[in-house]
Amino acid sequence: MIKVLSLFLLFISYVSASYEVIDEENIFTIKTKDISFDELHINLEDEITFQSFVIVHKLDLAKSTAKVAEALEKKAVLKKGINILICKSSFTLAMHEENIKNITYCPLNISVYADEQYNYISYKKYDNFGKDDKIANEINEKLKNIVLKSLD
Repeated sequence: MIKVLSLFLLFISYVSASYEVIDEENIFTIKTKDISFDELHINLEDEITFQSFVIVHKLDLAKSTAKVAEALEKKAVLKKGINILICKSSFTLAMHEENIKNITYCPLNISVYADEQYNYISYKKYDNFGKDDKIANEINEKLKNIVLKSLD
């Protein structure tokens, strides 16, 4: 009985986890208090892999900026923060076929970070280089899909 009750409470806490979607002109952000940084991070990496992207590199920006803040006798801004750089060769080829300048978009970047109150996932929205280019919209949709699916 206790196991069933525990599983039920765990299920309810997972289902009731809430987040806020902030879709601004240049950035897409998920903001939450209910989902831990570690859970956001792990689920995001799982979704990136599930969608056949490769994690090229991870940068622990909270750690490096905290060291700089300490050296400058300032307070660190981030409690935790990781930039995840991702790539998918077939998608990258399509980007380059459309416009060779799209090479500057590679690898794509999604950030997971936390301050004292909230945990976040965000990415900078990409713009088209040429008037007929459409791949930036596809990039933004793919990143949005990865982020939102990681919350399921």
